Amino acid sequence: QNAGAVLLMRYTRSMPGETEFITQTAVIMQEMFKGLACVAILMATEGTISSAWEKKDEALKTGVPALLYLAQNNLQYVAVGMLDAATYTVTYQSKTIWSGIFSVFLLGRVLKTQKWAGLAMLSVGVGVVQVTGVQKAKEQQAAEDDDDMARQRVTGFFVIVAAAAISSLAGVYFEKILKGVRVSLWTRNLQLAFYSVLTATVPLYVSGNVGLVLERGFFYGYTPMTWTCIAMNAGGGLLVGTVIKYADAVTKDVAIGASIVFSSIASTQLFGFEISTAFVVGCFMVIYSVFLYGERATCCGLLAKS
Repeated sequence: QNAGAVLLMRYTRSMPGETEFITQTAVIMQEMFKGLACVAILMATEGTISSAWEKKDEALKTGVPALLYLAQNNLQYVAVGMLDAATYTVTYQSKTIWSGIFSVFLLGRVLKTQKWAGLAMLSVGVGVVQVTGVQKAKEQQAAEDDDDMARQRVTGFFVIVAAAAISSLAGVYFEKILKGVRVSLWTRNLQLAFYSVLTATVPLYVSGNVGLVLERGFFYGYTPMTWTCIAMNAGGGLLVGTVIKYADAVTKDVAIGASIVFSSIASTQLFGFEISTAFVVGCFMVIYSVFLYGERATCCGLLAKS
């Protein structure tokens, strides 16, 4: 899902005929999709959605990750237009670093030395990938005399790191409230979608795109690929809650590491991305570090020897 979402978002923000839609409306629609899915599941399992508002104090707590996820979603749409899909995906893996840090402070977890080593390797790997991207931008700048390219990549880097940190904070906080009180997963997800739809209108006003929406219509520029991208992101939101419920926020970010391989390979065919030796090294470091953090590296080594 993560690999598919990255590639679809990149496609809808870069290909001719796919860039006319207003990104803030797409964020609103993906939250609407999530909410409708939760309503359908709750009606099928409980016959009512009243459980979402029975405990008002718990419902209010869900507003915090909703605001954080809203910021993350909008930052992702900004960054994906500035970075190639492979660099975007690998850099976004800094979420694992942030999740580890926030889990220590918010959940009181103690991280072993091997886990911190995994986080350190992940940081270096992300840095290697980003440096190769900046070098490519400089080469293209020298060839095309385009000063905006390098600046755009640097800006995209900081935007996606911010999105990763916000996403991790939201995930760890959501884990805290999800496992703290006996409230069903789909009730929490419905609360989250409700708040997200309300707060998603704020960036629409701040960006000044309300006038365009009123003039052209809410769904102006939508194509079948736009709807596919929205559905993919909505499904990802539901998957995140499920993984956090049955595992934890850090494991969720570690598992996403596998998507690097898929999106990197696919981007070479879809967007003409050229994988350099340095990128392969950085990508390998990132992938190995997520296994190291998940304390699977030793097991993999033993299996290889056997």
